[in-house]
Amino acid sequence: MTGRAFDLIVVGGGVFGLSTALEAGRRRWSTLLVERHAVPNPISASYGSSRKIRSTYLDAHYTRLALEAMAGWRQIEVETGRELYVAAGNLNVSDGEADAHLETLEANARRGGARVRRLDTNELRREFPQFRRGDRALLEEDAGFLRATDCVAALRELAERHGVEFATGRDSAVARGGSHVEVRTDAATYRAPQVVVAAGGWSKRLFPELERTLWQCQQGIMYLEGVPAAYCRPAFVPYSGADTDFYGFPAETGRAGFKLARHVVTDPIDDPDFDRRTTPGGFVEAAAEFLRAWFGLDPRDYRVTYESCMYNLSTSTDFLLDHHPELPGVFLATAGSGHGFKFGSVLGRIVLDRLDGIASDSWTPQFSYASFLTAGPRPRLL
Repeated sequence: MTGRAFDLIVVGGGVFGLSTALEAGRRRWSTLLVERHAVPNPISASYGSSRKIRSTYLDAHYTRLALEAMAGWRQIEVETGRELYVAAGNLNVSDGEADAHLETLEANARRGGARVRRLDTNELRREFPQFRRGDRALLEEDAGFLRATDCVAALRELAERHGVEFATGRDSAVARGGSHVEVRTDAATYRAPQVVVAAGGWSKRLFPELERTLWQCQQGIMYLEGVPAAYCRPAFVPYSGADTDFYGFPAETGRAGFKLARHVVTDPIDDPDFDRRTTPGGFVEAAAEFLRAWFGLDPRDYRVTYESCMYNLSTSTDFLLDHHPELPGVFLATAGSGHGFKFGSVLGRIVLDRLDGIASDSWTPQFSYASFLTAGPRPRLL
C-alpha cells in the first residue's frame, strides 16, 4: 500500500478513529485507518468488557448527544446482528452531599426526553437493598452499558463492509507533503488530502504542542468473581456513587465479575504504554473500603483481579474535534476524557460534517481547538 493515495486517512483505531472511518466509508470516501496493532487493541482506551452509556450529564449538550448515541448504537446492532448496548439502567446514588447534583442531572435528562425516575430513601432500600449507603437516587431506565470490545469489533466490521482499509504501523508521523498530508510509519507512507488524527493518549507523540492541554492518567479497576446473585444481572444495575469517585457494573455469569472502577483525576503519566496490570497508588485500599461501606462486600471473600485503563483528558474534559490551526488538512479527534466511548456511534458523523463543511447542532465550540487551548490547568471531570 506504500505510496497509495486515499481521500482520508485516519490515525488511530479506537472508538474515535473507527467511528470516523466508518462514517467516511458510508459517504463513499476511500479511507485508510492506520493503527499500531490489530483492532481491537488491548491497550487502547476503547478496550474492555463494559463502558457506561447514560444521558445524565450536568451539561445539556452531552445529554442530547448521548440520547442520539443510544439510538445510533441500536442501529449498529441491527446492521451487525450483535448485542452491544445492554439497557440495564443506571443508578446515580447520593449520600446527601450530591443532592443538587442529582437534581441537575434529572432536569437535563427530562428536558432531553430520557426516562428517569427519582428514588427516595425508602424506595432505594426497597428496590435496591444491596446499597447500605445512599439517601436518594436517580434511575435512568434506558441507560446501561456497552460491551466495549464488541463495539469496537462491530465498528471495524461495518467499516470494512463500507470499503475502509486497515494497515498496521508504528512510529507514525504526520506532515504536509505538497498538496497532500503524509502519514509515515515504520512500514509504509500514505497520502491523503485530509488526515484525522484520533490517536488518544498517544496524540502528544505526534503533536508535542498538545503537552500542556492533554492529560493522561491511570484509572484502577477491580473485578470480584463469585459475588451473591443480588449483585449480578438482572437483580442489580450499573451505578455511580455520586458523593464518591466510584462507579460499577453488576456481574454477568460467564462474562464478567462484579466491576468497580474509579472516575477521578490522578497524577499524570508520561508513558501511555504503561502496564495495564497495575493500578494507581491507593486504589486497592480505597476500593475495598467503598465495597465494605456501600455494599457490605469484603474483597477477601471473593476471587479478585485488578487492571487499569487510561484516561486521555482535556483540561475541560470536553472532546477536541477540530481542524489543526497550523496544519491544513489535519483534523484532531481526541480527548475522550473518561466519558467519550458512549458517543462512538455518532462521533464519526460529527467529524465528517466538519470536514464536509456541514453545519451541525451536534458540534459545539466546546469541541474547538481554541477552547481546548484556553481551558484551565487541571481537568475537572464531568
